[in-house]
Amino acid sequence: MVCLEGRGGSDGITVDFEAEYTQYKPPLHHPLRPGSWTVRVLHQWVLLAETKFLVIPLAFSGNRPLRKRQDQWLHGGPPNNEYMDQSFQRLSGILNLPPSDFAEKEALHNSQLVGEQLESWIYESVSKFWSATESCAVEPSLCPALQPCRKTTWSSLSDDPKSELGPVKDDGRLR
Repeated sequence: MVCLEGRGGSDGITVDFEAEYTQYKPPLHHPLRPGSWTVRVLHQWVLLAETKFLVIPLAFSGNRPLRKRQDQWLHGGPPNNEYMDQSFQRLSGILNLPPSDFAEKEALHNSQLVGEQLESWIYESVSKFWSATESCAVEPSLCPALQPCRKTTWSSLSDDPKSELGPVKDDGRLR
């Protein structure tokens, strides 16, 4: 069974264990509620795998900043918090889900955010998932701690060794 847990509910599907691979797009009711989501793969109720992903709140709709009255549905989740026709909320103890009443209250509060409060929610959500571990300078910098991006191995501005391939050398190397 694969379980998808989001803010205010969880749902699942059964996957044929004999299949070598399975592709499944769950028929989730929209809109997805922003926040941290978890996908869990269970076999006979034993957790085999788990991954988290982020649904980022929107700050703009139709090229305009969100407004509380017209746009709060975007962050509110589907009607009655039902993402699928079947609910696995009754299995919340087995699946280790947070209490739904707390998640629903938090989701209702967040669905009404606009302006600076909405931006703070977005930045807080993103910072829980990603952080900058290294920095570089695009232009020459007065800060000696910042190396030029072109000299890093990870920057998209660094040289691409694949573009420097030449003839095969006597030792079998390309560079």
